[in-house]
Amino acid sequence: MDPYMTKTEALLRQGKARLDSLSVTMRAAAPAFSALVRRRKLMNFEARYAEVSRRFELLRAAGTEGVADLKVGLEKAWDAFQSEIGWKP
Repeated sequence: MDPYMTKTEALLRQGKARLDSLSVTMRAAAPAFSALVRRRKLMNFEARYAEVSRRFELLRAAGTEGVADLKVGLEKAWDAFQSEIGWKP
């Protein structure tokens, strides 16, 4: 893999670890209303991460056509994920 893909893959692993950590804390016992709100937030976080992961796989599978557009889409999805969870690596 090229350095961009290696770096991006490492960021994805860190993002997944961060998401897993948030998942544990957000699933902890809490009042019913709070638990529903936290579960909804967690589902949004997971959806954002799934989009990032999907775009990474598209980029990995791409040949030479449209690579620039795929990179831009991946970076936008990554930025949205980071801002959603409030995390900067």
